[in-house]
Amino acid sequence: MKVSELNRSVRDGTGHPVRFLVLVSVLSVPFYVLGAVSPTVRIGAMDLPASATMVVLPVLAAAILAYRDGGPAAVMALLARVVDRPAGRARWYVAAALLPAAIGALAWTFGWLAGEVGSALPASPAVLPLVFAAAVVGAACEELGWTGYASDPMQRRFGTVGAGLLLGVFWAAWHVIPLLQAGHGAAWIGGWFLGTVALRVIIVGLHNATGGVSAAILMHAMVNVTAAYFPDYDSVAPLMSALVTVVAAVGILLLGSCRAAGTRPAGRQGPRYRRG
Repeated sequence: MKVSELNRSVRDGTGHPVRFLVLVSVLSVPFYVLGAVSPTVRIGAMDLPASATMVVLPVLAAAILAYRDGGPAAVMALLARVVDRPAGRARWYVAAALLPAAIGALAWTFGWLAGEVGSALPASPAVLPLVFAAAVVGAACEELGWTGYASDPMQRRFGTVGAGLLLGVFWAAWHVIPLLQAGHGAAWIGGWFLGTVALRVIIVGLHNATGGVSAAILMHAMVNVTAAYFPDYDSVAPLMSALVTVVAAVGILLLGSCRAAGTRPAGRQGPRYRRG
């Protein structure tokens, strides 16, 4: 298979999402064990167990399956999507960058008015570039798997909403053990879980609107940066931000350009993204 054909197959979403999810689950087991015997590390407002290093697994699992299908060239085609930004309207990338901060700001405002959160930043603004760089690396490792490999074939079978919910539930459940290892309680994890599922629906919508992976990586990174700088994040932040994120996800789904072809309402069909 030629490199051009491999790139086309990757963009068309040819893959094995069920095998991908199973492989991610199996590969995660040693990381869960590592998190159980190692101390947590604090980055800004977040306590991260050693199991958080499993962010490398989605791209690893996707690369393994791509290699089985097309060899080294298929792996390179997958990895090349880290800078996958097809020609399209810049507003979607602005939304990917600003929406997590807006959700965080609203959640903080509600918490502050309720007297549940303070106003002191948990990390110095001076280290923001380092936090952002680390967040981008982690987001790229995850989104090359969730979005670059699994999203499109799942949408062809389950539609935009179905794929977003299924991937979101798996994505959130994948994090539950690390969250427990970080010391979070059931109510905190429940709020975080709901917000994370809604966030995956938004990311699927952004992927459809842009046709690439870059917007997904950018939004994922900004979510983690926002969490790192959220005052008193370990208190009730996920419970508040979850509701705001659900509202944002519903709004995204109402936009025809954020739905996969074949799942949009009549009269709103069109290309998933505009080519130059």
